[in-house]
Amino acid sequence: PLGLQNLTGRGMRQEETPLSRIYWPEIEAIVRELLPESKDLELDPLVTRRGPGTKNPIYNFAPHQDYGFTDEDWPLAGPEFRERFARPEVRGLVVVNFWRPVRPMRGPVKKTPLAVCDPSSVRMEDIVPVNVKRDSDGYVKMLDLAYDKDQRWYYYPDMTVDEVLVFKSFQYFKSQSGPELNTCFHTAFEHPSAPPGAEERQSCEYRARIWF
Repeated sequence: PLGLQNLTGRGMRQEETPLSRIYWPEIEAIVRELLPESKDLELDPLVTRRGPGTKNPIYNFAPHQDYGFTDEDWPLAGPEFRERFARPEVRGLVVVNFWRPVRPMRGPVKKTPLAVCDPSSVRMEDIVPVNVKRDSDGYVKMLDLAYDKDQRWYYYPDMTVDEVLVFKSFQYFKSQSGPELNTCFHTAFEHPSAPPGAEERQSCEYRARIWF
């Protein structure tokens, strides 16, 4: 298991870290198995740690997507991204999120697990586009989700530091005629059956950009 205590995610392929040396090859193998048509993989520039003592000690209890619907919604898409996406051989882009508990957490996640929503159970009219202010990055486009009783939510109980939850955070292909939802809204939640004094969750989100 990787501690992943002090990772920014920036420049990982140039600067060797436990993440680039061990975890990235494992992630690349998973992506190649799940998405064999993928052409090129690259690191997302941010790795998010959550839990006590981290830069993100607060869990997000609002169902959300970290990206919008299309390439136009891509956070801070500059000329390099635009040029690459416009290439005729590029069909689309997918972002896959690898979420896992990490050390120094000792036991399984009991108190605030992560839930993901089946996209086929989400109505388009319940999706709320939002602009979120980030101090260093300006505004980025994300999606929030209004409640509907027919939404189907799932979680994996008692996840440990040896396990990882894989789900899609962004997907857009040039062949689409309009916005489509093929990705997972997600949220932390307070588990009603968590024992008193349950260990606070320590977790890491790591994203891979996959070009088709």
